[in-house]
Amino acid sequence: MIDSPQAYEESYVYRTAIEPTGLLSAAFKADSVEMASLRRQQQFIANGGYGSMTAIELFESNREFHETLAKWSGNRFILQGVRRADQLRRLVEYRQAAKERTPRRTQSQEHLAILNAIVANDQLAAATLMRAHLEGARKAKVYGENLFADK
Repeated sequence: MIDSPQAYEESYVYRTAIEPTGLLSAAFKADSVEMASLRRQQQFIANGGYGSMTAIELFESNREFHETLAKWSGNRFILQGVRRADQLRRLVEYRQAAKERTPRRTQSQEHLAILNAIVANDQLAAATLMRAHLEGARKAKVYGENLFADK
């Protein structure tokens, strides 16, 4: 359960260990239809959708992005790990998205950069971008505000 800043940070450390690894998998294979859908969704968010979407919609688009890339890894354990982490962080993320929407634009721009690297068949760049994306989110969310205080 993610019930403290320490647990939230641990979840990000875990994700940083497995998500970039999935992008480097020899079995990695992107699906073109899913890629187009992810790009449309992330572009919508970056173009201002972050301001009108609900916290649930923002979380679900983020979840779909990360779980789809994990699925493309071809590694069932990476996919299950990302899914489980998403299940655990759902409520904390709803609360965070309801408080502050602007970071969602930056996150969607980072997602688009990762997708662009995948399209360019540069898995190393995609993994490097994913690591930076997750590390940046960890620092901003864990140290940027107290998500566990009652407000």
